[in-house]
Amino acid sequence: MRFAGIFAIFLLLSVSGVSSAAEWVQESPGQKAYYDSRGQLERLEIDGDRDGRFEAEERYYNQSRVERREDLDGDGQWEREYRWHKDGSAELTEQGRKGKLQKTFYNASGAVTRIEKDSDRDGQFESIWEYSAGVLQRVKKPRGVWHYQNGKLRRAELDEDRNGRTERVEYYQDSNRLVKVEELTANGTVRSTWHYDANGKPQRAEEDTDGDGRLDCQRRYHANGTMEQTIDADENGIPELRELFSATGNLISREEDLDGDGVFDLRTGKIANKL
Repeated sequence: MRFAGIFAIFLLLSVSGVSSAAEWVQESPGQKAYYDSRGQLERLEIDGDRDGRFEAEERYYNQSRVERREDLDGDGQWEREYRWHKDGSAELTEQGRKGKLQKTFYNASGAVTRIEKDSDRDGQFESIWEYSAGVLQRVKKPRGVWHYQNGKLRRAELDEDRNGRTERVEYYQDSNRLVKVEELTANGTVRSTWHYDANGKPQRAEEDTDGDGRLDCQRRYHANGTMEQTIDADENGIPELRELFSATGNLISREEDLDGDGVFDLRTGKIANKL
């Protein structure tokens, strides 16, 4: 009776198909193929350099490849893994030697749609690259977000101290040329704005010196190194103070509009007629 019971269990397992092993194996130089009972390929082990070690393994489902794993350095660990999905998209996972993890996602046409990187293996992908039709659109990192248009950098929102708040916004034109920078306050308002020429040198700047959200101080930088500063304290559009500084930061001249009529009444220092 005991033997009959064991036989019955074996028969049930056989009929139900409870088995994870391939039905038959075919070996040829450089590879080993595993097939199911229908003769469909399930798994393929590849020894590309024929050194007796399989560097890659591929898995198939319904005659379509769904996974490929690669051992790049011969340590017995899979450092690279491809996965193909039913919609034609794919995913590549790469394991670095220092624990870094990178995932690359592809659409059905093979173009990259997204790249994610986990540099410290904490399970969080700190850096993300986003693509559209294979063209870079946005990059997200702990210290900021970079926005692209037609593959060219157009704006960067920077969290320089990594406190979760944007302190600086950079604007770009042409071939990633910096043209403007906005420095922000803790509540997100603009504290100062810098404009740059084609050589990356500052042309002019505006600053909110009293924190009321209005840019009351204007600075202009000249080719000879001097800087002209005007201050509109009452913010009526007419500056009350104009100062000129040398390239080394020394005060050259100072002019004041005492009655608010738009004319500088008090002048001290050396007044240049034309800069």
